[in-house]
Amino acid sequence: MNSRLEAKIQKEIRRRAFERADLMRQERQHLAKTQHTLAALQEVTGLHRHELESIAAAVKRSLQGTHDDFFSIKMQMMITFGLMSLIVILVALMTLI
Repeated sequence: MNSRLEAKIQKEIRRRAFERADLMRQERQHLAKTQHTLAALQEVTGLHRHELESIAAAVKRSLQGTHDDFFSIKMQMMITFGLMSLIVILVALMTLI
């Protein structure tokens, strides 16, 4: 293997390793913030920890569901129909010119 390719491979390995380490650090920070929020809510509201964790899990499920709708079959069909309608309108306009 030539040295340029090997250097490029090593650079990419380092980049990906640092990227993954950063993502893992961010995930740990998010989890820690959630735990601090739950602890504070437990102190303020008097609710049991498992109740607050249940609420957090429900919120997470409900919010994750909204992001997945973009690639749903319904959304894909709506986008396709909209684009096809636009093409038909443009073709109709072009024939009038």
